[in-house]
Amino acid sequence: MKPTLLSIGFFALALTSCKQDKEIKVYRVAKEASPAGPSAEAGDPHAGVPGMMPGGVMGGVMGGAAGGAATGADPHAGLTAEQLAAAGTAMPPSQGYSDTPPAHWKKQPPSAMLLVKYQIQGEGGAVVDVTFSTLRSSPGGLLANINRWRDQLNQPAFDEASLKQNTRTVQSGFGDAVFVEIEGLTPTADAAKDGRLIGAIAEVGASAWFFKLRGNAALATAEKENFLRWIESVKPAAPAEASKVPMHGTPPGEQIAAPPASPAAPLGDGSVTWQMPDGWAAAKGSSARYATLAVTGADGSKGELAITHFPGDVGGDLANVNRWRGQIGLAPIDEAALAPSVTQITAGPKSIKVIDATGPQNRCAAGWVAHGGETWFFKFTGPDALVGAEKAKFTAFLESIRFTKPE
Repeated sequence: MKPTLLSIGFFALALTSCKQDKEIKVYRVAKEASPAGPSAEAGDPHAGVPGMMPGGVMGGVMGGAAGGAATGADPHAGLTAEQLAAAGTAMPPSQGYSDTPPAHWKKQPPSAMLLVKYQIQGEGGAVVDVTFSTLRSSPGGLLANINRWRDQLNQPAFDEASLKQNTRTVQSGFGDAVFVEIEGLTPTADAAKDGRLIGAIAEVGASAWFFKLRGNAALATAEKENFLRWIESVKPAAPAEASKVPMHGTPPGEQIAAPPASPAAPLGDGSVTWQMPDGWAAAKGSSARYATLAVTGADGSKGELAITHFPGDVGGDLANVNRWRGQIGLAPIDEAALAPSVTQITAGPKSIKVIDATGPQNRCAAGWVAHGGETWFFKFTGPDALVGAEKAKFTAFLESIRFTKPE
């Protein structure tokens, strides 16, 4: 049987296909390495924040070592426009800060996501980067941010106890800052450019200010004291001076634009500041108090938050809790019942103890913390429904508390 035109066509197509198979070439494309040093990751003070993935894709928790080059170029990569606006990275030119870096620190080109960046060069190609950045809302809080840094150097996460044992408080121009040192290398890291991170986080109200030195371990260690002095030198600019300067790229020692100060409310002598919740207001109170805040519910119900401080521990935790319980008509508790009644709230470098008790007529939510040889008390009292409705604001208020005077 003679082959039909159709079968001849299939045969020709098969021959062509075989020929093409023989000509297939395999190309190996190198996978983009994870950031190995300051050239990528050190310029990224926020890499690893949950939900921040390169290219604007929202995902789960991202470790700093997995962020890719896009993350290094943009410390907020992956945040939506709405999230970025909420985080507050905009830098209005009406306010700013000043800093005084060492002469051998070389200023780097400005970035939209960093207020300033310096590079330090050592022998044998050793490099360290220094960055300063801010967000008007701190993503995840202090522990989450420290653990994000630890992840960037391939180190396990801290719990609250480890955080306290491995950090200390240092002074910055923005108030107390929690200072940490981390050493480690990711599998792909270049030891000339990575291996040690020294950082500090100052939380002011809801804002967070990030000071970060990262690079070659030996060079980073050698620059530690310079870094600490630089942190102290970074200060908010006077409004009249800040309005005269551009946003980025000014020479060392000149003013650089920064986000506006948080609306923290200092009262009394300014020893402590806090973020005033919406609907709360300063009120006239007893002269024995540091301050009094008035709280009005949607139904018109009234409550108040009394702020006081006294030398020492004022009898200890149990005595103070039982005093508050008595004020709302509750019986005292013993030491065994105290621990389950007390929770902890983190406020910058401080841990505030909190109780919440409801009596026959009123409810009392109170926080207390030691500072400078005194105990500070923040007691919110009012009808049960009012205190319950305002409890989230009370928690946020306690989290925003910062002491402006040294311990």
